[in-house]
Amino acid sequence: MAKPVPVSEQLEATAGGMDAAKGIAAARAALAKAQRPLVGRKASEVKPAPVNEHVVQPKAPARTEPGAQPARGKKQHAVAANAKAPARPRAKAKASLAPAGPGVVGIDPHKRTLTATVLDWRGGNLGTRAFPVSEEGHQAMEAWALGFGPVGRWGVEGASGVGRHTAAYLAAQGHDVRDVCPNRTNERRRARQGAKSDAEDSLRIAREVLANPGTPAAFKRTDGSAGPDEGTELLGIWHNARRWNRNTTRVLLNRAESLLYALPEQVRSALPDTSDVRARLHALVKLTEPAGLDAPAALRVRLLRSMAAQVDALDAQEREATRELARLTKEAGSTLDELCGISTRSAAELLVQSGDPRRFADEGSFARFNGTAPLAASSAEGDDEPKRHRLNRGGNRHINAVLHRMAVTQLRCDPRAQHLFESVRKRGHTKAEARRVLKRHLSNVVYRRMMADLERKTATGSSTSKKGAVNARARAA
Repeated sequence: MAKPVPVSEQLEATAGGMDAAKGIAAARAALAKAQRPLVGRKASEVKPAPVNEHVVQPKAPARTEPGAQPARGKKQHAVAANAKAPARPRAKAKASLAPAGPGVVGIDPHKRTLTATVLDWRGGNLGTRAFPVSEEGHQAMEAWALGFGPVGRWGVEGASGVGRHTAAYLAAQGHDVRDVCPNRTNERRRARQGAKSDAEDSLRIAREVLANPGTPAAFKRTDGSAGPDEGTELLGIWHNARRWNRNTTRVLLNRAESLLYALPEQVRSALPDTSDVRARLHALVKLTEPAGLDAPAALRVRLLRSMAAQVDALDAQEREATRELARLTKEAGSTLDELCGISTRSAAELLVQSGDPRRFADEGSFARFNGTAPLAASSAEGDDEPKRHRLNRGGNRHINAVLHRMAVTQLRCDPRAQHLFESVRKRGHTKAEARRVLKRHLSNVVYRRMMADLERKTATGSSTSKKGAVNARARAA
C-alpha cells in the first residue's frame, strides 16, 4: 500500500511559479487555523468552514502583458483566502407547539393536616406546603395554589374517605376535583423504590392527575365540581350501617355458640337440638335457670341472655335499614330490583358503588370497573391469531360479588342464562369460565338498566319542572 503524501509536500509540489517559502508559510498558517481546536473559542468565532478549506490550492502565476496591471502578491492571496466570511444570521428557535395550560395540584390529606404540591402544565414542581384541615386551612391552601396561576385539576387522595372535607370544600368553590386511588401512588413508590413522606406522596398524586386526565371525579360524579349527591350519601350511610350490624351480629353469634357449648349438660339438654344459635338463645332466655349451678355456669347463662338481647336489637336495626334502603332506591328511580337475582339490598349496593353511571364511557368501561372484563394475556400473536385472556382479579369486588350472586341465581331459574351457559360449555369452556362469561353479560344488563333508569328520571324531572313553571305562571296571572 502506498504511503500517503503529507499535506505539506502536496503544497510544495503544487506551488510552482510562486515564491516557495512565502506560499508554503501562508498555506501552513491557514491549515493550522482551520484545524485549531474549538475548546476555549467563543461561539461567535466558530464559523462553518468552506469546502476544501483545509487544502489550499495555489494557482500558477499569470503572465503579465506589457502595460498591464501587475498581479497581486502571494501574501495578499493568502490573506484574502483566510478572510472571515460574513456571519450567517441565526435561525430563530421554533416556538413550542404546546400552548401553556393550567397546572394541577396534588393533595395528600390526613386527619389534622394536608400536604399540597403544585405542578405546572409541563410537570415542573412549583412548590409544596402543609396546611391544617380546617376552613381557614382550606382557604389558605386555595389562595396559595392559585397564586402560581390557574389550576385545571385538583387531585385528592381518598376523596370519599379521609380527604372528604378537602374535596367537598374545593368542589363547593367550583374546582374540578379528582379522586386519586391510594393504590396508584403506592404502586409507583414501590416500583421505583422511592422515599415515603407527605411531600413525596403529594408530588406523586399531582403527577398521577397530570398524566391521567381521565382520573375519576370525586364522589363518583361526572363533574368534579358537582360535590356529593344527597341521595347517594343516604344510601351509602344506611348500607354501611346494615353491613356493620350484620358483622356485629355474626361476631355475637359465634361467641354465643362457644358459650352454649360450655354450658352444663343439664342446661344444654333443655335447649332445642338445632344448629340455629338464635333459636337456642331464645330458648335459654325463656328457660328458668336451674338450681345448683356453679359460678362459671351462672355467669355464662347471664352473658348469653345479654347477647340474645343485643342480637334482637341488631336484627331490628337491620330491618329498619332494609326498609330505608328500599325507600331510597325507589326514590332514586331505580328498577334494578326487578332483575332476576338482585334484591333490594343488592340494588342499593350497586347504586352506592357505581355512583353516576354516566361517568362510564360504555358497557366495557363499566365491566372493567367491576372486574368482569377479562385481561389480555397473550404475546407474539399475529393479526389472525387468537388472543388469550385471563381472569381479572381487580376492579370493584362489591359489584363483582353482586353480579356473581345474580349469575348463580339466574342459572337456577332463568332459561336465558341457562342457554348462554350451556352454549359456552359446548365450545369447550369450563364451568367457571362459562360462569364468568355470564357475569360479563349481566354486567352489560345492569349498566343498560341503570342508564335507562337515569334517562327516565331525568325526563320525568324536566317534565315536572315544566308543569311547575306553568302552574306558577297561571297563579301569577
